[in-house]
Amino acid sequence: MFRFNIDFSSPVPIYQQVIQAVKFEILSGRLNHGDQLPPIRELAKILKLNPNTVAKAYYNLEEEGFTQSKRGSGNWVNFKKAKLDRLRKGMIEDDLRGFLDRALSLGASFDDIKNLLERYSNNE
Repeated sequence: MFRFNIDFSSPVPIYQQVIQAVKFEILSGRLNHGDQLPPIRELAKILKLNPNTVAKAYYNLEEEGFTQSKRGSGNWVNFKKAKLDRLRKGMIEDDLRGFLDRALSLGASFDDIKNLLERYSNNE
């Protein structure tokens, strides 16, 4: 099952958090092409959300080309590999941008950040 963490205090709209969580599940390989997503009402109950919120997330995922809705049988993961590569790169860039903004606002220099990256890359 999904590993969603909905943060009700976040400025990110809840339906966007659901979208991000589904995309993360796809990128991590826990959701694969052809897998069925939980029914809207079931996921809404699990996450304690309004079904309309989940429906909005599913609609947006379909519009973005990550899922496909099949009338009467639910929502299915449906994507092209090239789309995943762009998504992965975009998510990493967003996270990196956020990290850099926080690190620089805390007074870190680019050399500090470079040293940190080198230290972590040597541990791999």
